[in-house]
Amino acid sequence: MTIQSEQLHWELARPNEKDAAFVLNWRNDPITREMSFHSELRTWEEFYPTYLSRYFAMQDLPPLFVMYKGERVAFIFFEYCNHPINAKRRCCLLSINIPPESRSKGLGSLILKEVQSVVRERGYDTLLAEVKLENVASIKAFQNAGFILLSEEEKFSSTVSLFGVELTPNIVFPESVYIIAEAGSNWRLGNPKRDMAMAKALIDAAVEAQVDAVKFQVYRPETIYVPNAGSSDYLQEAGIQEDITDIFKDLAMPYEMIAELADYCNKCRVDFLATSFSVADFEQIDPYVKLHKIASYEIGHPRLIEKAAASGKPLLLSTGAATEGEIAWAVDYFYSLGGSQLILLQCTAAYPTPNESLHLAAIPWLKERFRVQAGLSDHSRDPLLAPVAATALGGVVIEKHFTLHNAIPGPDHFFAVTPDELKNMVAAVRSTYKMLGKRVKAIDPLENELQHYAKRGVQAIRPIAKGEPLQEGLNVDFLRPGKQKQGMPPRFLKDYEGKRLNKAISLGSGIQPEDLTNE
Repeated sequence: MTIQSEQLHWELARPNEKDAAFVLNWRNDPITREMSFHSELRTWEEFYPTYLSRYFAMQDLPPLFVMYKGERVAFIFFEYCNHPINAKRRCCLLSINIPPESRSKGLGSLILKEVQSVVRERGYDTLLAEVKLENVASIKAFQNAGFILLSEEEKFSSTVSLFGVELTPNIVFPESVYIIAEAGSNWRLGNPKRDMAMAKALIDAAVEAQVDAVKFQVYRPETIYVPNAGSSDYLQEAGIQEDITDIFKDLAMPYEMIAELADYCNKCRVDFLATSFSVADFEQIDPYVKLHKIASYEIGHPRLIEKAAASGKPLLLSTGAATEGEIAWAVDYFYSLGGSQLILLQCTAAYPTPNESLHLAAIPWLKERFRVQAGLSDHSRDPLLAPVAATALGGVVIEKHFTLHNAIPGPDHFFAVTPDELKNMVAAVRSTYKMLGKRVKAIDPLENELQHYAKRGVQAIRPIAKGEPLQEGLNVDFLRPGKQKQGMPPRFLKDYEGKRLNKAISLGSGIQPEDLTNE
């Protein structure tokens, strides 16, 4: 019997007793319990509160019943977790239960394949699952669904295998924000010898600032503007009166510079990047870069997107002056051509960009709306504010124009940051990234001592004899234990108050559920 994916359907589990009873019945199946980390028979009284709290903890990924031919054939729920390798990737843990009557039909692998798109559509990068080593059938199902073994460890008195599948491209950047020093056209001084010296001086300054990449712009005036485009108002306001075509003609990088600059970057151990503005530019750049950049005003250029997709390399795509529809077209077109690694850059195409026009809140919106990584192409003059804020908002790439001096003639020098400012920016971004930590709230190792010393528990306020009932205010209270044994969290006292102790407890010691009888 072959089961097709279109025959499977999802049904949202509901936080009510009827659906909970379904799950409990399946969970208490002997084989299920044997393959579970906790093999004890669960009672309704303890299971139902757990079902309501733990199983529905993720609002964006509620638990699901899997439907086949109108019948429930599996139950899935999700939990927040941290990625075992890359703390910045959004990750969740899946648990699946298939009842006895639905096993051995090939459903497991198919369900695990199909659920990946559900999780990806909710904005998650990675899906994980924990499986007992002896659960051979589940391990096979996960492997057939594309999950790979990540680690094994002793947990819950068993050997636990951690399996994972990456749902979005895991673009290989340093374990930090990828910082691009945008040299643009600021290498141009007037003659080939001085131009090359200036370009290398910019690379030296960027390396000193410890950026990840130095990026130039490569174009030909005849492939950008119409011949009679005229002059730019924003450049005139900056004191540059020339016709835009003449400006681009003067700033066009000779193709023969590309290889030498790429070689110099390689020797300096910094990535060489360049933005292309035509197919010819792209073909000249492609052999020397590990990723491509398409500028904001080229977002609708189908030939550039085609070349980027065909290259197989990651693509940075700026979104300045672009509508949601224009971005959606570019993203869809890139993916339809086989492109697989895309990062969108929030950008405001104004030079310089005032702070109130940066719209940094669009960074998480871009990530959520288009299910990609996002970053910032920053044209503001301040060297710190926007890059730090973009990092805090989850940006993985920061691009910033820089120059050796703001007074050098040219269209991009006056709003660019200087070498010292670039260095300070890199340090601030790196520090901000470290401060972000893990995506999911967890106890930091630095908190361990005070967690046990100062976190309140159910503690004995006097010596308690064996057989004495537990009573708040009479023999126990919610206190910080200090060096004494820490008791159970105060929230659990309501479940155990009135039960009798099965041993004597000394003053100050913490009470645990196992210290109490079930009578």
